[in-house]
Amino acid sequence: MGLAFWRNKTAKIRCCAYLRSDLVVLANQHQQLFEAPVSSIEQWPEAFATLCKEAQINGSHQVVFVLGSQYFQQFQVEKPNVSEEELAGAVPWTIKDMVAEPVLDLVVDYYQAPVAPMATEKLNVVSVKRSIVQQVVEIATRQDITVEGITIESLAAVNLLEVNDRCQLLLWQPKGGDLELTVVRQGQVCFSRQLRAFSSLGKMQEIEFTQTFFDSLSLELQRSIDYISATLKLPEVNVIKLAIPSRFCDEIAKQLQQNLGPKVSLLELSAIDDSQLFYQMPAIGGLQEGGLS
Repeated sequence: MGLAFWRNKTAKIRCCAYLRSDLVVLANQHQQLFEAPVSSIEQWPEAFATLCKEAQINGSHQVVFVLGSQYFQQFQVEKPNVSEEELAGAVPWTIKDMVAEPVLDLVVDYYQAPVAPMATEKLNVVSVKRSIVQQVVEIATRQDITVEGITIESLAAVNLLEVNDRCQLLLWQPKGGDLELTVVRQGQVCFSRQLRAFSSLGKMQEIEFTQTFFDSLSLELQRSIDYISATLKLPEVNVIKLAIPSRFCDEIAKQLQQNLGPKVSLLELSAIDDSQLFYQMPAIGGLQEGGLS
């Protein structure tokens, strides 16, 4: 996806750790998943060390860390009018009035944002507190493991979609988080938004499903689909992949398919055989090639 707050190319075995405020998920090179609950960032080192033992991760490995949404901020800004050589230095200052911390206390990266024809070029800018990046690197150092990269959960998740010329829509939800809609083409994010009004979806029981709820959700999805083709002039979305941490994910797909033209189906992951565990998928996404290009 072209975004990483830390990048180190070495010829070691890759693993991935997904860091959240409530849990740490570790995926080894065999896509086996290991999970430990935490209640604070201070518990990350102990949880990571425990999971490394369970997963048989050691100094022969390098790790990609994936940060949960609690630990980064994302903005869309106009691309600074500077040369490509000066761009990396200019981008952090485009968000100085949007963040509470001094820019020099942040680690900032960015990736291109598709825009309507003839519109001003834009960038998606992501910031992380420098202290968090330093702490994450220290976690790996304590286990004598090389840090290959640090990225964010939303980009790790879309790394699991096929790379092709079609526009694909991923509807997914982090554990206890907001419902996320992301449209991807050729491995790049074309459009994304949070559907906070529908974030109860992962917790709902089948008896709570109503036609009104799915009609409203379908309308929001259709609006985004129309925006992609009508405004951004990209190919129509013809595939919708679901990764909702719910045992009723199949029924959710069925309900949405009744209202929408694109094919709706569950995201297929061999490492996750229970749809209730879809919240673990950023750890699998971080294992994939291309996420730290």
